[in-house]
Amino acid sequence: MEINTLTIVLITILSVGILSTLVYLVSTVRSLKDRVETLALEMVDFHTEYDNYQVQIERQFDEKENQDDIRFDRIHRKVGKNQEEIYRNFDGLKNSLPETIRKTIGHIEFAQPLDNTFNRK
Repeated sequence: MEINTLTIVLITILSVGILSTLVYLVSTVRSLKDRVETLALEMVDFHTEYDNYQVQIERQFDEKENQDDIRFDRIHRKVGKNQEEIYRNFDGLKNSLPETIRKTIGHIEFAQPLDNTFNRK
């Protein structure tokens, strides 16, 4: 009978030990599960934030590109206007240059020397 009682006591101690170990393992698994869920939510938040950042950078790049396009168009128009004005002035100069040369040559041909050194009698 003593062996029977001793066996029951040993089985009881063993079962209490196994139960406490199982309880510890279950609590550890639940804790790990909660950590994994938290990490998963943080990963989703991180990806969302990163995607928003990429969209923001893309918008800024598009805005800068549009501003540069507008600025280059304005510069191109101003250069075009100035170029047309230069060509018009050049054409006007080209048309009036022969007349100016004729007047200058005529003035030189009929001019009198200022010191009369060339007027010898």
